[in-house]
Parts: sequence; C-alpha cells; structure tokens
Amino acid sequence: MNSGRRLASLHSGFAMVEILVVMIVIMALAALYFGIRGKGEKAEPKFEGEAQTTLGKAVQKGESVECQSNLRQLRLMIQMKAMEGSNPGQLDPAWGVPLRCPVSGYEYRYDPESGRVWCPTPGHENY
Repeated sequence: MNSGRRLASLHSGFAMVEILVVMIVIMALAALYFGIRGKGEKAEPKFEGEAQTTLGKAVQKGESVECQSNLRQLRLMIQMKAMEGSNPGQLDPAWGVPLRCPVSGYEYRYDPESGRVWCPTPGHENY
C-alpha cells in the first residue's frame, strides 16, 4: 500500500519535471527566434547579408515578400494619386504603407519625375 503511494508521488514529480523541461525548451526556441529576427531595431539598418541558419533564411524570405508587397502598394498609391491629377512629390506615411524595407531598415527610394519606387537593399533591386 505504501509503495503505491510512493509510485504515485514519484509519477507526479516526473510530470512536473517534464512540464518544466518543455517550458524551458519553448522559451529557448522563442528567444532564438526573436534574437535572429531583431524586430526591435527599425531605426537603424540591420542588414548584414545572407542569413546563415534555416530559420534565419525563412524569416528573411518572409521579410523579402513583405518588401515586395510594400513596394507594390506604394506603386498603386502613386498611380491612384496620378489618376486624381496630383503627382506626389514624396512618399507619404499617411498612406498607411511602411516606407522602410523590413529586411534592411533602409528607406524606400522614390523618383517623382518618373514615379519609380525601389528598394536600395542588396538583392532587392528587381522588386
């Protein structure tokens, strides 16, 4: 009878250790993910070249797609303004589109004469 209680007590102790280990692993993965991503540093360019880890490459690919989407939206806004009869002299933050590349943090470039918008980040020349 006593050994049954010991086993139950021992089993619940193992469950607590297992939960603790799982929580530590999840926190370590989250710290690794957010450490690679570095989203808190938007003001300064954070571009350091090609990512080395698989997770870093996946994040960079996602941010590259986000950059393409931002440029597409900016081009559409410029076209809409041109159809309204006004040629914007600069990119306007009031449009609701980010004006910085999510990969490098560099500001998008805009030529009001041609209406061309591009990203100066290396590798994004053809976006």
